[in-house]
Amino acid sequence: MALPEHPKGAQPHGSVADELARGQLNLEVTVVSPAGAIYDGAAHWVTVPGQNGQLGIWPKHAELVAALGAGPLRIATGGTNVMRFAVRGGFVRVGHDQVTILVDRAVTDANVNAGEARQELDETLAALQHPKSDAEFADLLERRAWSESRLKLAGAPTGGGAGAAHH
Repeated sequence: MALPEHPKGAQPHGSVADELARGQLNLEVTVVSPAGAIYDGAAHWVTVPGQNGQLGIWPKHAELVAALGAGPLRIATGGTNVMRFAVRGGFVRVGHDQVTILVDRAVTDANVNAGEARQELDETLAALQHPKSDAEFADLLERRAWSESRLKLAGAPTGGGAGAAHH
């Protein structure tokens, strides 16, 4: 039996990690967007893009409600199987090994438009050179993360464009 992939940065050993690797613990995960259900089933672990970075969720995770930003959503469904999505906005709720993820926007590797994401990233990087307000700067950073996560999902490079911005 292949051991499940551990989320990047997670300890590969320990009580929950070892039980998870043996397949004895699972989460029940539901992901929904305005377009409809995206996923509903068991998972070994989930990572979601929080407002301030990635959140890793394993079985026995503490109860949590958090706002989501833009970035990758990963769901480990068994063995080395990991489902990958790019998502933007929404909320995650965790409790009693149940994870509910409501997203504003989501794409899979099968329906991501890399050309559109590249164009949006280039426009966003140009706008980041001279944001008009702190609110616009924050919105542009989220737009950049959304574009980059779609490009990564499509396997396209994220570098280039107008360059990095500093505020």
